Amino acid sequence: MQLGELLGQVSVIDALPDHPVLTQEIKGLTTNSQGVVTGDLFIGLPGARVDGGEFWQGALDSGAIAAVISAEAVEKFPAKNGECVIVTSDPIIACAEIANLFYKFPTQSLKLAGVTGTNGKTTISHLIEFFLQQAKKPTALIGTLYTRWEGYEKIATHTTPFAVDLQKNFAKAVKAGNTHGVMEVSSHALDQKRVKGCEFDVSVFTNLTQDHLDYHKTMEAYFQAKALLFSDEYCKGRAIINIDDQYGARLAHKLGDKCWGYSLQDQDAAIFMDRLEYTATGVTGRLRTPEGTAQFSSPLVGQFNLENVMAAVGAGLALGLDLEKMLEVLPKFMGVPGRMERVQISEEQDISVIVDYAHTPDSLENLLKASRPFIPRKMICVFGCGGDRDRTKRPLMGKIAATKSDWAVVTSDNPRTEDPKQILADVVEGIPEAIQFLVIPDRAAAIHQAILEAQPGDGVLIAGKGHEDYQILGTEKIHFDDREEARKALGDRLKTA
Repeated sequence: MQLGELLGQVSVIDALPDHPVLTQEIKGLTTNSQGVVTGDLFIGLPGARVDGGEFWQGALDSGAIAAVISAEAVEKFPAKNGECVIVTSDPIIACAEIANLFYKFPTQSLKLAGVTGTNGKTTISHLIEFFLQQAKKPTALIGTLYTRWEGYEKIATHTTPFAVDLQKNFAKAVKAGNTHGVMEVSSHALDQKRVKGCEFDVSVFTNLTQDHLDYHKTMEAYFQAKALLFSDEYCKGRAIINIDDQYGARLAHKLGDKCWGYSLQDQDAAIFMDRLEYTATGVTGRLRTPEGTAQFSSPLVGQFNLENVMAAVGAGLALGLDLEKMLEVLPKFMGVPGRMERVQISEEQDISVIVDYAHTPDSLENLLKASRPFIPRKMICVFGCGGDRDRTKRPLMGKIAATKSDWAVVTSDNPRTEDPKQILADVVEGIPEAIQFLVIPDRAAAIHQAILEAQPGDGVLIAGKGHEDYQILGTEKIHFDDREEARKALGDRLKTA
């Protein structure tokens, strides 16, 4: 596509310069001035600390044919030698529109499901992907863990990629023959318009609990960002919403007939479960939906996973899948890496070890409640809180870990640029004085000690990092995997048995 033809369709570019470059073909798009390939169009995006548009000269020097940047960046670093620099009133919207135009609106060629909420996004999106693939629907998945489809997988750096990468991935997925897509949609992505241009055939809302207030500042602002996924701009089909959540109930009321609510409490909900029976290997029950009622069996444990199943089944129905066929294959779905993931190294292992991503007060409490029936003796919780993030949730999580488990071990998570001792102090502040606990700043040492000191029949829950295979200390990212550390400790435990 020629540069002038492309930019002439962007709503937030008022005027194009009279420049010969506008007749050139664009080879690609980039928002990274250090990642330019010759023939790219560079789009400078504002960041938390600096406006990326200020680096337009470096991008052009590296081979970009033109730069689309803010008026502020142009004023600070004006073009002097005839470079093709185009001013936009809103670089973020310009980026989204350019990406959609360049990659030819790929989501219009997919039946697309979007999942948002504080907790549950990853499990629900994987379940929807599973149901679609079991129904022989080629499906692309974009989320916290990776972007993947048949024959392709790449580890994720963001829950929802930025607009250029997002549309590029969808274009690749369409070219590879995928007919369906499933995407985790973060509040940051919605607020930053990364998904602008995406059309969702079904949008799912899981819940809203305290998280990301370092960014959104208030729960109301956090909710309004999530609610954007259900606006007419994005949601072109059915909304599937957890009405047991107060924010979900509010959203469902606003959407009316467009919504199918799911619930474990309200028998009048469109999607409802009852006759639940729990065993050591999972749960069985009856699932009622707008498309009929059927029996189900799932190896996933905990109330939150029942909610996840209802959400995924509702989304599957909205995408045209058969209820009975989904429930027929449900027992084969064993979960998601780092989500209630059991660590087992031998049949002689005499304790349970579970690794989970729980990193909010609500998700930590749900993890502890869900695990309790499967741990015959004491439950030991190893957890920490991330640095440079919402401090107010730290004492809340300290109280939950100390009061809902039998023994809490407070340790580091990703301290980032904060003082780890201050993070630990914030957590400990919430633990009642009468309750004993341990503080072991070194996360590997904390995991090791908890597993070595556990007694037969005990369970060790390692919360906060889940699937992550790194730890961020200062500005350095080092390799660290809770599951690897747990296996090492379990190996040492066997040696000393």
